[in-house]
Amino acid sequence: MQEVDFGVGPFSLSVVRAEMVDYMRLFVGDALKIIGGLGRPEVDPWGFLLPLGPLVWTAILAALLVVPGMVLLLLFCFPRKAPQRDTWKRDNIFLYVRILLQQDYETEPGEWEWERLVLGSWMVMTLVLTKSYSGTLMSMLAVRYIPQPYQSLRDVLDDPSATMMWPGGTFYMQFLKAAKRGAFHEVMKSEEYGRVMWVEPLEYRRKLETLVVHGRHVLFIEENESRSIMADVFSATGRCDFYTSREHFLSNSMSMIGQKGHPLVPAFSKSIKYVKQFGIFDYWLEGFKSNSSVCLRPPTRITIKSSLAISNVWGMFVVLAGGHAVALLLLCLELLAAHLI
Repeated sequence: MQEVDFGVGPFSLSVVRAEMVDYMRLFVGDALKIIGGLGRPEVDPWGFLLPLGPLVWTAILAALLVVPGMVLLLLFCFPRKAPQRDTWKRDNIFLYVRILLQQDYETEPGEWEWERLVLGSWMVMTLVLTKSYSGTLMSMLAVRYIPQPYQSLRDVLDDPSATMMWPGGTFYMQFLKAAKRGAFHEVMKSEEYGRVMWVEPLEYRRKLETLVVHGRHVLFIEENESRSIMADVFSATGRCDFYTSREHFLSNSMSMIGQKGHPLVPAFSKSIKYVKQFGIFDYWLEGFKSNSSVCLRPPTRITIKSSLAISNVWGMFVVLAGGHAVALLLLCLELLAAHLI
């Protein structure tokens, strides 16, 4: 067995290694990130709900309850002599819904001026709301969303169809096997279900191009290494088929190593100190790979011009069918109630 004076690495700092070798001056910090395959551009079938935020939908529903209730309360306080009063009270429940859905309405004789004012204000609000909604919706239908589902370790663990590929024979493998609780312990538990693969560094690119690109496998890899591999793939194909997660985890410091007590360790540590302090190492690292930043932040949405397919708007038809089903059910209940009465 041959002996060496030092190892270039860089090697992650760990207690087990520090007992056997001497670390030189730490010169680089890194952390694991997730590399996943970009999904195909798609339209959200429920996108017709997106032009208005949840608070706006809540405010509309609240107004549909509050405004008719206030009007009915005022009618009880200030009754009018028109014979159609009882009919108006029954229709008033649905009046504001009719206007919101842009249906017609005929005024009745004997209405108070404040009734017309409230009704006119509601019409103006409805006009502004519907015009804003339709304009925003038309813009959003031209947008295609590119899924990037795995942004954290928890996202991967919660998806039983995702397979995780971790660096094999490394500090990270030792850490995962030693974990007794938490998310990293769950990773090792998921290995029992075939959801964990150990991959050697030389296999990273091949795994990316054969497994990760299809979207059901994710690769856990150091950030600097991910930039290098993605740059190589982009240089070869001209495409950004992958994305990296926003979350970092298992941050660690790395350096070269030498034999215990070897005189090269302090000498190299001094040289590493100067190279790092004067920014030479960072300069080398940035210029090490061309196209290293091209695919760091791929777009999550793009705009295209094409005809809509049924797969893009089936959510609207679900709402339409659901409305007809509820209306049919209510009609049957009304007929049944009329027959019993």
